[in-house]
Amino acid sequence: MKEVYVVEAARTAVARAGKRSWFTNVRGDELTTFVFRELRKRLGLEDKEKQEIIDDVVWAATANAFMEQGLNQGRMAWILSGGSYDVPGCTVDRFCASGINSIAFATAAMKNGWGGDVQIAGGTQHMTHLPMGAGADIHPDLGNFMELGAVNMGYTAEIVARRYNITREEQDQFAYESHMKCAAAQDANGGKGKTWDAIIPVKCKVPKKSFKEDPLTPEPTFVASEHLAKERAEKGEEDVDMVVFRDQGLRRDTTVEKLAGMPPVFMQDDKATVTAGNASQINDASAGVVLATEEGAKKLDRKPVMKLASWAVIGCEPDVMGIGPSLAVPKVLKRAGMTQDQIGLWEVNEAFASQSVYVQKTLNLPKDRLNVWGSGISIGHPLACTGARMACDIFYMFQDDDFSDVEYIMETMCIGHGQGAAAIWQRVK
Repeated sequence: MKEVYVVEAARTAVARAGKRSWFTNVRGDELTTFVFRELRKRLGLEDKEKQEIIDDVVWAATANAFMEQGLNQGRMAWILSGGSYDVPGCTVDRFCASGINSIAFATAAMKNGWGGDVQIAGGTQHMTHLPMGAGADIHPDLGNFMELGAVNMGYTAEIVARRYNITREEQDQFAYESHMKCAAAQDANGGKGKTWDAIIPVKCKVPKKSFKEDPLTPEPTFVASEHLAKERAEKGEEDVDMVVFRDQGLRRDTTVEKLAGMPPVFMQDDKATVTAGNASQINDASAGVVLATEEGAKKLDRKPVMKLASWAVIGCEPDVMGIGPSLAVPKVLKRAGMTQDQIGLWEVNEAFASQSVYVQKTLNLPKDRLNVWGSGISIGHPLACTGARMACDIFYMFQDDDFSDVEYIMETMCIGHGQGAAAIWQRVK
């Protein structure tokens, strides 16, 4: 079997979905084009004739694969990006793990010799334009096989908290620490942040109320189309130009006290503990990586940075879907023939603080090595993008002097409707 490496990675910033999203005027498929164009640019593949080296594009647009995220985004967005018609593309869905699953699918095909020497994989989600669950039509008989409340992720977060005695105080403390880690990461490198090289600066029209001035604003790499901005202007909405190059969701001024004062969202009884503050955000973003065999890396003249050492998914009861990582991690470690103490950093997506605390406690994860740059609560959780966003940031963690001692990084997340996924990334020395 062939070895497959990650030789490049890039993503957009993660915008906070809603009326003030920095990407409110950028469609999801256009976010995808920015990643495709940037990766081709970094590889010197802007010329269509050179793109014949790319065997496939495996992309994710989960849960809402219709409207602007439909029609096989992996293919349609590739064409929209100006890519060569010769490069095929597909779209995959494993809900919250779709982004990392697209990478795993591409890696597996390449290792078996069925996927050529170079592929691009990742994912996109635009939750401002297509809210989670939009377009869903649940079968009338589903309730005979699972608790229908578990279709709502917030419900499952409450069940995890109650069944496993995760307190409101633990959840709020965890959420606060996520924001503080994210703030420290954004303040690093003289204010440029840890993900300066990862994020593609995009100039677009943002709602005036969400405009944020930043003295370190770089020149934009791409400028978004103005189709949506013109529509908003005709409706009297006021937008201004802004270069988006940082993740929007960070709340620097949050405190444990502020979080404790927030009302529960998903249940309203006296046991309710899950709030908007200790849950992941809804977001708009895109991220991708370039995968290459040894021969592909040579053709691209790129040095491999990391490789997928192992990958596993597992199912669990839908009403406690958040415990998925605690089951997927032992499975992937066994599959890799590894032990937990070999893992140097842990990137455990924060769907909800309740399930994150459960996973941290159950696996006894070291807090100082857990989600070191923040995660779903502070960076955001744009479903199909998240797994790819995490892989993209891990690509840069392996190049960060702070983690020069780390050989393996675990990426894991719970998955809606009762699943967990785990991937072990290994540094290429």
